[in-house]
Amino acid sequence: MASASKTLNLDIPRDALWKVILDYEKYPEFVEGCQKVKILSRETGKVRVEYSISLMGKDIFYVLDHIEAMPGKMSWTLVESNIMKVNTGGWELVESNGSTAVTYSLELDFKIYVPGMILNGLVKSQLPKMIEGFGKRAVKNG
Repeated sequence: MASASKTLNLDIPRDALWKVILDYEKYPEFVEGCQKVKILSRETGKVRVEYSISLMGKDIFYVLDHIEAMPGKMSWTLVESNIMKVNTGGWELVESNGSTAVTYSLELDFKIYVPGMILNGLVKSQLPKMIEGFGKRAVKNG
């Protein structure tokens, strides 16, 4: 199992970034490896989302339950997947003077063997790229 958490400060208002994070079906337009996203159900504060991604040369399917606790705080847990055993994580956005401290946390484990060094490297190297990608999208959406 691999887990990591990363905090970056972005010169973006929290609400602009939050809007991008919650627009799940647009992820294929700007998240590397994300091929398809479908909202399966939505109720107040909870969204079930199906993802299809390409990672490490594999096509991966998974369903996450997202809990949107309040503006700026969201977590998720794995419901089902063809290859993942664990996929939990979350976003926390704290605005201060027009910029936002963005914390993205992720814990992953797979049903197939993935060497720990590769899995940890993948998770840790992707976090800054993930956060910056969402930030760029928020700036683009203006």
